[in-house]
Amino acid sequence: MNMLWIRFSKLALIGLFSTAILSFVFTQKDTPAFTAQKTHTLAFLALKRSSDHFNLYTIQANGLSRRQLSQKLSVSPTVVWSTNGQKLAFVSNDTDIYVVNADGSKLTQVLSDSDCKAANFGMTWVSSSHKLAITRSCDGQTSDAPGSTSLYVSDTTGIKGTKLIKRWLSRAMPAKSDILSLLYLSPNGKEVVFFKDKNIYKMNTDGSGLIKLSNAPDEYPAQLTWSPNGKPIAFSAGKYPHQQIYLLDLQNKTLKNLTNEPHKEPYDGIFSWSPNGNQLAYYHTTSDKNPPGSQLDIYLLDINNGRVRKLTHKSGEYSNLIWSPDGKQIAFADGDFSHKNLYVMDISNSKSMQIASTLPASRIDDLSWSLDSQKIAFVKEQKTNQKPDNQSILYVVNRDGSKLMRLSGSEDLFTSEPAWKP
Repeated sequence: MNMLWIRFSKLALIGLFSTAILSFVFTQKDTPAFTAQKTHTLAFLALKRSSDHFNLYTIQANGLSRRQLSQKLSVSPTVVWSTNGQKLAFVSNDTDIYVVNADGSKLTQVLSDSDCKAANFGMTWVSSSHKLAITRSCDGQTSDAPGSTSLYVSDTTGIKGTKLIKRWLSRAMPAKSDILSLLYLSPNGKEVVFFKDKNIYKMNTDGSGLIKLSNAPDEYPAQLTWSPNGKPIAFSAGKYPHQQIYLLDLQNKTLKNLTNEPHKEPYDGIFSWSPNGNQLAYYHTTSDKNPPGSQLDIYLLDINNGRVRKLTHKSGEYSNLIWSPDGKQIAFADGDFSHKNLYVMDISNSKSMQIASTLPASRIDDLSWSLDSQKIAFVKEQKTNQKPDNQSILYVVNRDGSKLMRLSGSEDLFTSEPAWKP
């Protein structure tokens, strides 16, 4: 996926409810086969013991050729590769956006605004990989002052090459003229959708072509995701924990509730698309009596016929699910918050296998498949004999569980956001 919504903190540590946040990447049988790469390269963030800042690095999956791409910029999640793998975009100091070549050359600042409070960014490379579409929301400076939501397009040559397309006011209790949501970029970065005046709108990222798509549900959208082909849009809305998943057909401008049955209510509104846009994966609790996130099952919903397939054989505390690009397997973590193990599930028969089993159970985050579906990168917490008494370590392992390798060094206190080079 190219579009990523980013909520930043200084150390980029995931909060208490990270077990309920699932991230899926889907492919399917009719997706073109990926050509195996001779060299697998990852970008990631690391905070060294001797530093106060996260910085951006790249490294090969064999542990060689580590390269630092930023210096003292306090890089925030998440790293966004260009579609051709030649550039990366990232946020620094919660307010500034930089672009850098994959070899570390031409580090260029393309956006700067220190007046934005509690910034929330989205970035998507436009198809040519020569332009970057940027969305940013800012909280109001006081409880009475409005915040703002802005759309930019950058040619990545510098701050002067970044153009403000439009800025909207946003409030906690919106007036009629205010925007009701974040801005959601299309996969190719050419369009954006948003909620305003209790309606859903679409606009080109150059500011043209504003049209109303549909009326919006009363509740603020908890999640909105374009399908990979850029045609339908799915979003979740409703009062926690009973969000429903809605499908918006961009061509016909029709809105449909896909999960309008009590036993199909998706837990916390979490879902994700299959790559052809025909399926949505989501999960829900097995009983209202269970604590949130403690008893979950994973399901696939066919948006064309409404049929649901259950992927899990027993309830668990699943998190960080992500599909292999060849569509054959899903990697996920299972276990309670601080004692998780890593598994791979075959889609054809729903059978699971634990991998990286030599590592003790602990927090697992940021699962990421290589584009040829042969390797999985992940971040795992480990106890230390120093202060602080834990560190997060970046590992890579083959899909069959072989060749487990630690990629982060002993000097890396925290690592996060592994992203494979296209």
